[in-house]
Amino acid sequence: MQNCIDVILIKHIIASVVLGCIILAPAYLAVKTQKGKTDAMRIRLASWLFGWTIIGWFLALFWAIKK
Repeated sequence: MQNCIDVILIKHIIASVVLGCIILAPAYLAVKTQKGKTDAMRIRLASWLFGWTIIGWFLALFWAIKK
């Protein structure tokens, strides 16, 4: 029984890490495309606040890669 709980806990931890990486992808791309410090902060904030919605995440992603 304990082994089953450990497996479920590990799966939840891995899923949380993957989801966190996906949500923070626009912020990472903003830094890699050499956005200004203010724009990178705004993209990071938008990614955190609206990243849980698909539309908000795509808007932050578009903003991050826009030149």
